[in-house]
Amino acid sequence: MLRRFFVLVLAGLILHATCFADEVEKASPAEKEAMWITSISQFGEDFVAGKATGLLLRPGAVLKFSRDDVQEGKFEQLYEHPAAVWCLGTTSDGEQIASVDYKGNLGVFNRSEAKATLHENAFERWCQSLVISPDDQSVVAGNEAGKIFVWNLGDSKVSKSAEVSKASITCIAFSPSGDRIAASDGEGIVHLLAWPSLESKGTIKIGEETAWCVAFQDAETLIVGSGDRKLYKCQASDQAEANAIASGSDWITRLAVSPNGQIAAAEVGGKIHFASGGSVTTIGSESGVWALCFNGESELLVGTRKDGVVVAGQSWGWDSP
Repeated sequence: MLRRFFVLVLAGLILHATCFADEVEKASPAEKEAMWITSISQFGEDFVAGKATGLLLRPGAVLKFSRDDVQEGKFEQLYEHPAAVWCLGTTSDGEQIASVDYKGNLGVFNRSEAKATLHENAFERWCQSLVISPDDQSVVAGNEAGKIFVWNLGDSKVSKSAEVSKASITCIAFSPSGDRIAASDGEGIVHLLAWPSLESKGTIKIGEETAWCVAFQDAETLIVGSGDRKLYKCQASDQAEANAIASGSDWITRLAVSPNGQIAAAEVGGKIHFASGGSVTTIGSESGVWALCFNGESELLVGTRKDGVVVAGQSWGWDSP
């Protein structure tokens, strides 16, 4: 039987045990100075990444790089934030970048002007998730107080907000049709919201641990990574039942879905699980993983805690008949 699997083609990943500032305080001085890649997004033919260090209130930055720059570790700094950059998104036309930092400041970069504008306290507090709306008109972010904001890029202001949860919003994902949002939280719940009204369309209880990440696999199916070390699949409907499709050894905190629907799910401790066609393949590393971004269908860019961006590439092998 023919099967697909992924192998790391660049190594040197360093273990990180959790996503929170209390663990950061335990890090050594050298670890606190390390470059974290916290988020990756395609930007035209290039990519951009969020940069932070173990000192979260130290300035962070948004970096630009090409696929060929990865091996040489070449990054161009586009603009700076006054605190650690935690997540970013890009418009589909490759013209704008939106990024948010540990203080809730929003940065917006326009390629044509080669200029970034910082909107202080735009989202009030630390945001773990930020996405661009399918029409490229809005930034949608969720903060640690359980609030979702919609920032209008044309008007440069918050156009709408909603208090969705009592716990932190950990991840936001748009449905393929662009008419719904799924938002995971620190109480193990996925909230379903209509777009652009933010009207509640129901909730899904994943478990008792934090629901760290959520993604639409297709129009009606959600994939969720949990603090209970499991990867779940469920229907994108109110009170849907969540079924575990993979088990890991640490919190599953990052998700990416390829153009052909393959799922990559990263544990905070470094393992990456690939789910496709009902099977799951796991590759291991010695690093914490902070970001995932597919480059087409056969390559995965991985943001790490210390050594920048590494690449997981697809290989092929044969099972015994």
